[in-house]
Amino acid sequence: MKKAIWSLLALAATPAWAEYQYYVNDSLQSINPTAWSSSGQVSASSAGLAASAAEGGSLISRIPIPDGTSEAEVALTISLKASGGVYTAFLQASSDARTGISAAGSYLAFEMQNPQFDAENKYCQANFVLLQSVAGKVSVLAAFPHSCRDGMRMRMAVHGGVVLIWPDQPAAMEFHIAATATAAGQPGLGAYGVPSGNAISLVQLGAIERTPPSAVDSSKLAASVFRTRVELKWAAASDSADGIGLAGYWVYRDGLYLGRTSNTYLNDETVKPGENHSYTVQSLNGHFNFAPAATISITVPTEKLTPITTTPPATPPAVAPAPPSTTASEFGRPVARGVTVGTPQADSGGGLDPRRIGVRALGSYWGGGG
Repeated sequence: MKKAIWSLLALAATPAWAEYQYYVNDSLQSINPTAWSSSGQVSASSAGLAASAAEGGSLISRIPIPDGTSEAEVALTISLKASGGVYTAFLQASSDARTGISAAGSYLAFEMQNPQFDAENKYCQANFVLLQSVAGKVSVLAAFPHSCRDGMRMRMAVHGGVVLIWPDQPAAMEFHIAATATAAGQPGLGAYGVPSGNAISLVQLGAIERTPPSAVDSSKLAASVFRTRVELKWAAASDSADGIGLAGYWVYRDGLYLGRTSNTYLNDETVKPGENHSYTVQSLNGHFNFAPAATISITVPTEKLTPITTTPPATPPAVAPAPPSTTASEFGRPVARGVTVGTPQADSGGGLDPRRIGVRALGSYWGGGG
């Protein structure tokens, strides 16, 4: 779906090719009061938005989300030249939304707290928190450490009852939230205790994409089935050219979640001989839109060994005699050259994987080097 672009704050050039578009792109070199509702103490410069005071402040968008909902994405690019500071992305925020010692308002907030560089200023780590505030009552939904860097990108989106966060990584983390936080509010950003040289250098606001990616083709969903595992494989799905992008695939077994992957294959190593299972694969995009499912059913084979039924010949085949002084050996025993030695029986199948490395009868090895 096409995304409207607000020329008022579209400071970044629009690419000529089709891709997901943010309706606000602001480098925050100045604060436009017609576009932002300001709370507390924040300042803008050529480096971006900063807030050196301990109580800090925030900017909450005045521009309506294009689809008329309160669901959106906010992305922050952060210039980190030194340790310290707190940097916040807001969604569904009231105009007075703040975090920290002057916390107020209602909001969802994804925050990086107190990034710290090592002695050589090469490696950085910070604490990240996901907050929910309803009328000033704040709850911590998640908290975890994560790496940080100069030029890092923090993203947060809300779609339905799910909050998606990207702490400077390609894959989203998702959290379910209470419905009371999804009724109203706007996206925005905030900061406090920011040291000199650090700033939020770019904020981008985007509408939620609501079109799912293409579905996995059921005719190309295949399974290789063995006695102790199932290997699933499928053809790649894709998001629309102007979409947020494919996020990967979720796989279910018998209706229960099994795993997720960005690849077009997944192995199930927990099956047992004789079981029947149904596998479902769904593609989804970055804004948590799921495509219709593709399903395949399998039966895990049971152990079945084929006995040797070949009748040996009545008369052994003639073998040319070897010179008396020339010998070979088999299992450490001398054998005259020209004598036919035993070979292992071929694998009888029954769900055994012939690619597995292991010892076979008569000293032959699968995967051996000769």
